[in-house]
Amino acid sequence: MKRLLLCILLLPALAQAQKKIAFGLKAGANFSQLNTLEVKTPRLDANGMPVMSSGQVVYDFFQNNDAQITGLVGGAYLRLGRTLYIQPELLVSSKGGSFDVVRQGMATQRIDVKMTTFDIPLLVGLKLGPLRVNAGPMASLKISDNQTLKEAFRQYTNQPVGDTYKQAVFGYQAGVGLSLFGLQLDLRREGNFSDLAAYGLKTNTTDERFSARTSLWQITAGFGF
Repeated sequence: MKRLLLCILLLPALAQAQKKIAFGLKAGANFSQLNTLEVKTPRLDANGMPVMSSGQVVYDFFQNNDAQITGLVGGAYLRLGRTLYIQPELLVSSKGGSFDVVRQGMATQRIDVKMTTFDIPLLVGLKLGPLRVNAGPMASLKISDNQTLKEAFRQYTNQPVGDTYKQAVFGYQAGVGLSLFGLQLDLRREGNFSDLAAYGLKTNTTDERFSARTSLWQITAGFGF
């Protein structure tokens, strides 16, 4: 009887402790574009040799295109704290953008670039009633086109931590959210601190690789437990 009474008395404290830790799932959409400097590169033929015209090398120009690409994002989060909280997440995110190849004597060609990454944001947030504001750093790890999610996850978790760190691209997420009866709505801005040079940009005539960054708006809906 004493144990039962003790458990009843401890229930409010246990409930409050549980509120400090929340787990949830989320999914939504990315609206992303590439941010890169204009690049001049020689046009190559099928044998990898520069194309010549009137004794001079023919150059193509890569330049920014403001067109956005829509991709999907989804994953899980862990929220530690109530008013002031820390929120690590693991997301699978599809993003990219477009750029134009301006060819000498030819029409401009638009190239779409898409990539899938594991994104790991570590956010610090402040909860003001149902409203939330949060921001923090993020690491992104590319999932190759010939990899499944399971294979990519196994690769990054089984190899030395130093190798995974070297392959990561670092950026940030910042935004606002709304929590209503377990429903979690978020709007965030995402950007990169470092270039995505490891991905490169390849066309039918060249495999020139140059620095590029993505920026995006992200809208998600989720449910916390």
